[in-house]
Amino acid sequence: MIENILRGVRIRTPEYTQEHRAEDDLRLRQRIAQVNERRNRADQFRAHGWLVPSSPELTCLQLAPASPAGRAVKTRIERDLADLCRMVITAPGCKERLIEFVDAARPTDQVGARVFGCMLLLGGHEDGARFWWGFAAGVGDGTAAYALFLNGLLRDDPDAATRCYLDWRGKDFTPEKDWEPVRPGRVETALERQIDRHVREVTAGPKTQHVPIPEGYLQDVTQEQRDELLCGC
Repeated sequence: MIENILRGVRIRTPEYTQEHRAEDDLRLRQRIAQVNERRNRADQFRAHGWLVPSSPELTCLQLAPASPAGRAVKTRIERDLADLCRMVITAPGCKERLIEFVDAARPTDQVGARVFGCMLLLGGHEDGARFWWGFAAGVGDGTAAYALFLNGLLRDDPDAATRCYLDWRGKDFTPEKDWEPVRPGRVETALERQIDRHVREVTAGPKTQHVPIPEGYLQDVTQEQRDELLCGC
């Protein structure tokens, strides 16, 4: 009986007009152009000297970290990570994404998590920054993965740094705003004051690290779920 009913059903297929085809062709060309632009930006990214796992400078860091050359590379990585964070928090729209993120009952926005991590790093909360970068990188944020790559190098863990870069799409990172480092200023201080009232610290991980968390984030989860969320810190 059901088969007979189904045989009698007429499936209405929407008409695919020349106008529809032209619109689809335009969208396809736009997507191809975006991919090509990103590839060009990635080439520019490498040309401007941002470090990657194959950079010769990292060989010196691994073989002779205590040498003057090794210390110079470490200083450069610290500067690169700080510059990256300042570029992230001054990119168009990031302030609004950050405020929405910390004010949400259950933040899930990867861009907000990335910006929050950068704010924490600039404010001296390295553990918290690493936690939220991991949150963002885990759902495909290449910028957060690249931040973890640099942070891993600073923590003398090149294997973990390289895994972050390769497995979490750190290679897709390109600076979001411009190619010139953003100098320290009042931006992060003003933003920090705005988000402070939305954030509290919780204890997490086997090393009892203190991780800043948006205050509404853990309100409606059980202790077991909270422990699972924070176990990676």
